Amino acid sequence: MLASSIGWILAVSGVVTSGGGLVALLFPNLFLRLGLGVETPTSSAVFFVRHWGVLIFAVGALIVYSACTPVIRTPVLIAAAIEKFAMGLLVFFGPVKRTSAMTAIAIVDGVFAILYVAFLVSP
Repeated sequence: MLASSIGWILAVSGVVTSGGGLVALLFPNLFLRLGLGVETPTSSAVFFVRHWGVLIFAVGALIVYSACTPVIRTPVLIAAAIEKFAMGLLVFFGPVKRTSAMTAIAIVDGVFAILYVAFLVSP
């Protein structure tokens, strides 16, 4: 069942991931305010959020690409699952105060990561 749907799952999850990366890249102040509760970010915080946005966009684009290119799917999904599980661990167990926006992002990333791992371990 999962194998027959993985193309659509990857396309949708990749677009969602890329969209989140674009938001962080293009609107870092908004992301910092809504995601982390930072009202007046430093220039270095804005820089790192933008850089993080580029990286997340790239991961999302690779996920979308892997939806149509099965030969790269395994390494892309391994990397994406690691990134998404790390996000959840940092949000739920890290030192930063958790916001509702970051909680939602971590939950969605966790669901995507579980789907990726389930696909990778399925026969």
